[in-house]
Amino acid sequence: MLSIIIIALLIETSVSFTVVVPRDQTVAHVGSTVTLPCWISPPENAEALEIRWYRHDQFSNPVLYYQHGKIQDLQDESYRNRTSLTLRSDQSGGLKDGDVSLRLEKLTVQDEGVFHCYVSGDSAYDSSKVVLKITDPPVSSDPWKPLFFTLLICALLGLVGLILYKYRHKLTAVRDTNIEELKKDTVVGDVNIEELRKHADQISIVREHLHPDLRVSKDCKIVRDVRDYNYTGEGFPYELCAFGAQRFTSGRHYWEVSLAREDTPPKNYWLIGVVKHGSFRSKDKSALTPSNGFWFLCSDGPNGLYINSDPPVKLSLTPRPERLGVLLDYDDGQLSFYNVKERKHLLTMSTRFTGSVIVPLFNPGVGDESPLKILDCPKPVESPVESSQPLLNNSSEA
Repeated sequence: MLSIIIIALLIETSVSFTVVVPRDQTVAHVGSTVTLPCWISPPENAEALEIRWYRHDQFSNPVLYYQHGKIQDLQDESYRNRTSLTLRSDQSGGLKDGDVSLRLEKLTVQDEGVFHCYVSGDSAYDSSKVVLKITDPPVSSDPWKPLFFTLLICALLGLVGLILYKYRHKLTAVRDTNIEELKKDTVVGDVNIEELRKHADQISIVREHLHPDLRVSKDCKIVRDVRDYNYTGEGFPYELCAFGAQRFTSGRHYWEVSLAREDTPPKNYWLIGVVKHGSFRSKDKSALTPSNGFWFLCSDGPNGLYINSDPPVKLSLTPRPERLGVLLDYDDGQLSFYNVKERKHLLTMSTRFTGSVIVPLFNPGVGDESPLKILDCPKPVESPVESSQPLLNNSSEA
């Protein structure tokens, strides 16, 4: 009996941790480099964990995002080439010792405020806030330095102008060639929908586990609440979930969902995403988290749209999607959402699905005129030469 207790305690201590930051705000001046300290306690190797630094409610557009042992490309554009993971002190052991501190360079006035340090593992997560105060740069003790730098900048600008003038004809020719190439290759909008549809799957709803207050069509493509369903609960009806019949353990999979009928306003209430197979019942919103096997985007009427991160992050998505595209990239651990009609990438959630069976997740909400309809999305005809075109154009950052 004692050995069982000891094993249980070892398991508990190995999967739980707390994210720790200094109590006092961090102060730095414009143009300098600063370290925002953050570490996990008790210390453990953080190399296999997810580390996300983000501002305000920009969870899906982070300052820095580390996963699968490296810093990912998903990042707020204003922080590109300015951030890295660093040591909070000379005595720190770095990631291997649980140190997840952020190094931020070339500080601006806009950097002032709250930074969230979020760390997540397979079965544990936590976050804390670091407050950064920005001050004016120190006054130079040498009054001639500002004049020297001004003259140096003017000289450099003059040299660049001379070079541009000398080679203007060659630059014009190159520019015109590039414009012609863009005219031939550019896809309308930010997202190449046809490229996404190369990964299309025929998705249908399984009648097993279907909530009794949901009605599904004969082809298992359309689902809605029953007409006489009298919902008296508060908030979104999370229990009205339906699940896809398809099960995924690898690869990329794409499907589209219609959220509006002709001459009918778009649905105000819906929930779309994926779920770990077997996690089929829960009325408690607090349990519908990625650590419990749920990943989704939810539209809760006047309460807006949000993803079920912990804590949930509200989104400003206008117009409200009428046709939603979903791309599950199992191997890279990403779930992306697209406004198909507007050809826009909305957001990408990053996680780890390894070892789990993943199925599509749908919830039509209550009270809307339009049902939730899963669309058949035929794959485009492949050209003789395989396309290497990315899912997003270079002009748009995921």
